[in-house]
Amino acid sequence: MEWHWLDLVIIAVIALSVITGLFRGFVKEIIALCTWILAFWVAFTYSKDIEHMFPAFQDQTARAIVSFLVLFFAVLLLGGIFNALLSFVLRRTGLSGTDRILGMGFGFIRGVFIVALVILAIKMSSLPYQQYSQDSELFAKFEPVVNMLYRFMPDFIKKIKSLDEQGMGIELIADDVNTHSRDHRITDTVYTS
Repeated sequence: MEWHWLDLVIIAVIALSVITGLFRGFVKEIIALCTWILAFWVAFTYSKDIEHMFPAFQDQTARAIVSFLVLFFAVLLLGGIFNALLSFVLRRTGLSGTDRILGMGFGFIRGVFIVALVILAIKMSSLPYQQYSQDSELFAKFEPVVNMLYRFMPDFIKKIKSLDEQGMGIELIADDVNTHSRDHRITDTVYTS
């Protein structure tokens, strides 16, 4: 059996993720993942609340970007400090071997999801992938994971492909997202009042 270049890329991505998980360990990997998710959530949720702290930026967009980045990197910094402290404690307990083995498992799962997300993005785009997918031994094996990810994807992202096929621009998606966010804020305001 001759490996296709796409198979080698898939194996390399998963192997890199497994090796990273081995060296970092399960606890560090989980805390890092949670820190990134928390950083995005805090930045999206509270960046509007601190825009007034940056009056030097006259442009509204610049203030929004700066406030987002400040919150995002502040949470990443705090998460990194917490991660380092917890890793130090974990090394002292003697559980580092188990932690590294679990880290490898986490790295494998993460690698599979990264590959599946890339395949999903390629399938949703207008890139020609059929020939590569037919020549690859591993491409089809990711189909169940890709289908699962697609089912959990927000509807506004699923609409992108159908709108592109109809020749409509991405602006409609942006309008739909903004309308959804505005409706969500209005609903939140009604419930909190």
